[in-house]
Amino acid sequence: MTKNSLNEKILLIRIIGTLEAIKGGGLSIDESERLLFSPRVIRQLKEKNCNTIIIHILEKGCELEDIASLLPQELLKSIEEMKQEALEEMKKL
Repeated sequence: MTKNSLNEKILLIRIIGTLEAIKGGGLSIDESERLLFSPRVIRQLKEKNCNTIIIHILEKGCELEDIASLLPQELLKSIEEMKQEALEEMKKL
């Protein structure tokens, strides 16, 4: 396992954990945006040539606030889809 793939696995674990914390009510979407789902984090990862699928998942995380306010019935579905995407990408690494 390369250092880059290890870092990407750690990032995927953070994504999954953050999504679980939102789902379980231990973390608000606002808090998750300050910690992980932010344009700043995405920009930094792009500069480091991070996996594009991981970037895509993080970009979806930036949209969770909109989903929660506009389509609250879709929030849990979106969280589960993002978790599945992260798990599938982790399996590839």
